[in-house]
Amino acid sequence: MQNIFESILFQLLSLNKKLTTGSIILRDIDGYYKYIAVKGHDFSILKEVKLTTEDIHENRFHSIRIIRNKIENEKTQQLELLIKGGNLLKLKTYLSIPILINNKNMGFLNIDNYIEENIFTDDIIKLSRNFANFIGTVYSTILKRKKLIAKLLLLEKLNIEKNSLFSKNFLMKKAKELFNISEDFIFITIHYKNALDNKNVLACLIDRLNKLFSDDYISFEYDTFYILTEYISDYYLENEVKKILSQPIFWKYEINPNFEYHLYRIPEDIKDFDELKKMI
Repeated sequence: MQNIFESILFQLLSLNKKLTTGSIILRDIDGYYKYIAVKGHDFSILKEVKLTTEDIHENRFHSIRIIRNKIENEKTQQLELLIKGGNLLKLKTYLSIPILINNKNMGFLNIDNYIEENIFTDDIIKLSRNFANFIGTVYSTILKRKKLIAKLLLLEKLNIEKNSLFSKNFLMKKAKELFNISEDFIFITIHYKNALDNKNVLACLIDRLNKLFSDDYISFEYDTFYILTEYISDYYLENEVKKILSQPIFWKYEINPNFEYHLYRIPEDIKDFDELKKMI
């Protein structure tokens, strides 16, 4: 995805000799704003910057701004990365244009200025706004495509009707089949203590789990995920699954996922299907 937006940014900056450096920041599925493309900066450093809505001045979310103040609300760690990777201390002004999808802010197109002269003429602002609108259209298409692919993969993996996705009943039927053929398998429950009433937070968690258990069966009901898998190593569970599921999510405010999990090895921990039903 970086290559697509990098090409768009480079194309914009090539249209006027006064435009030399800039960046594109987009809101990821976890709710944080992240650098996705830069020119004239060190992307290997800036890609580590994660901004929340609290780190960005509210006037920037829906209006075009020429920012003269180098520092907004960034935290110390973010400032260090911006200074090292983004030449923040040399910056005089920058043009900030919101990237909107369905009138919802999903990022920013930033054009930098390192001289005292104001380079942001009406023509440059208009040109940049058109590119920001195009970026919004491209990003919207990418997000829709991701959702479609995820749904298709789930349908293919589960081999069930669309309306039955994430059905615990289906998962239990699958578990019963495995019991009947005396096959070893693993049943995992992940219960979130945070309220999962925010659809964006839930979508992020589902996305993480589908990536972690791409070949397995996953269902969801009442703040609890149920996973049916043939094998999982203790190392993968402790060093990958817990690490990724514990990463913070930001939608309206930061959420640090608080969860507990239980892993049952079949048939060592649970002898038969009736015992499994009683447990969950």
